[in-house]
Amino acid sequence: MKQQAVEMDFLYRADVVKEDFSKEKLLQFLQNDQIYPIKGSVKQYKKYEQIILESEAVEETFFIVSGYIMATKGNKRVVGFYTEEDVIGLEDLMLNSQSHYSFEAISDEVSVIRYDKGDIIEKMLNAQEGYFYHYVHMQNYVLQMMKREQLLRLPSEQRISLALFRLSQKYGKRILKTNKTIFPKPINKGMIAKYTNLNPNTITAVFQKLQAEKIVESMHRSMHIDLLRLEEKLGDVLN
Repeated sequence: MKQQAVEMDFLYRADVVKEDFSKEKLLQFLQNDQIYPIKGSVKQYKKYEQIILESEAVEETFFIVSGYIMATKGNKRVVGFYTEEDVIGLEDLMLNSQSHYSFEAISDEVSVIRYDKGDIIEKMLNAQEGYFYHYVHMQNYVLQMMKREQLLRLPSEQRISLALFRLSQKYGKRILKTNKTIFPKPINKGMIAKYTNLNPNTITAVFQKLQAEKIVESMHRSMHIDLLRLEEKLGDVLN
């Protein structure tokens, strides 16, 4: 009984840490001038502009204010997407560490707040809570990588369906009083093909099937996803 209480207390504390040191609160922490004040700068990127190149030394950390960014490995693999309130460049706290991926703007405009990575490291080391912010960030980062590896082990149709479900849940815009979400326009079918490691013909065939099942609809140059039907289709895959 005592052991169970200890375990529950640990889980509770872990949950509290995740909530209290979220990525949303990380920016507030950095902008707090009471402990080791640091200054960030706002920068705008246009579509297709590179923000970080693969194998490049990462000297800055970026907090996305608006727009969409795509992470790639080599020329053929898309490993993730990032948007408002996401953070890139904080995966390694070593100065001059090399980026594992390239990061490219995929919306018409991307706005970020840039911080010198060295300043962020100093601030985190000078504040007791600094460790927790990085811990939660890395926990989320590893979880996303694990989810993608799980995705790539699925058969083609399930792989595409799960990718659509997750991307719609995280980045889509809900349509009020419906089960539908507007899929983010900057993420196109070619990117989904590279994200799921499938060829474009397979993507097209699965999309046609999902349209026949009324899960995917093309409306006014946008794509609507019926999340309830998609969730039912995925079934145990989501567990």
